[in-house]
Amino acid sequence: MTREDTLELARKARRLLIKLGGDTLRFDAATNPITEQQIHAYLVHEDGFLRVPVLAMGDLLVRGYTEELYREALGANP
Repeated sequence: MTREDTLELARKARRLLIKLGGDTLRFDAATNPITEQQIHAYLVHEDGFLRVPVLAMGDLLVRGYTEELYREALGANP
């Protein structure tokens, strides 16, 4: 995905879970919206394309992968 496509995808998301090192950042459009600067920092790679892996499902966007992160994203109980 291009930078513009990535920005559009992130703007449409109501919830975002972003794996960053050992942490998970959580954004919610109603209470803790992601900023344009954060979208660029966390979702757009230096080459201008989308950082991967990404799961886009309904109003949820997840960047990064761990089993725990996907359980949270998909609402599964361990």
